[in-house]
Amino acid sequence: MRKYLIFLSLFCFLFCGFSASKPVFADNDKIYDVVIYGGSSAGVAAAVQAKRMGKTAVIVCPDVHLGGLSSAGLGATDSGNRAVIGGISREFYHRLWKHYQKPESWNWTAIPNYGMPGQGGRGFDNKTQTAWVFEPHVAEMVFE
Repeated sequence: MRKYLIFLSLFCFLFCGFSASKPVFADNDKIYDVVIYGGSSAGVAAAVQAKRMGKTAVIVCPDVHLGGLSSAGLGATDSGNRAVIGGISREFYHRLWKHYQKPESWNWTAIPNYGMPGQGGRGFDNKTQTAWVFEPHVAEMVFE
């Protein structure tokens, strides 16, 4: 019985290994200055900074959504002291705020009717022009 289980396990292992699809190579003839593995917010920020420094960059990411938790379902930021958030991160929150300034961004309510709740402060801060509560698909749009 033990030999049978070993044979069956080996057969399944080999069958799965040989039947797996070939990897897909996109633009395999391109050369990049910076290759970033992982499409999290940090990965996107790294690619943006590399581009600003005049380098070419590519993000290698097996995930469906670019932007990590921000674009995959987490629509609120636990920011604590928001004054310490700057740079590319601050630009992200500003771009979210700009999106929500458009009337067509509000399907279910108008911005004056929205209570603007947020953790550690208001979800939308017009003084600093940042949005700390957002829809994940909007975050993904900003990342792309």
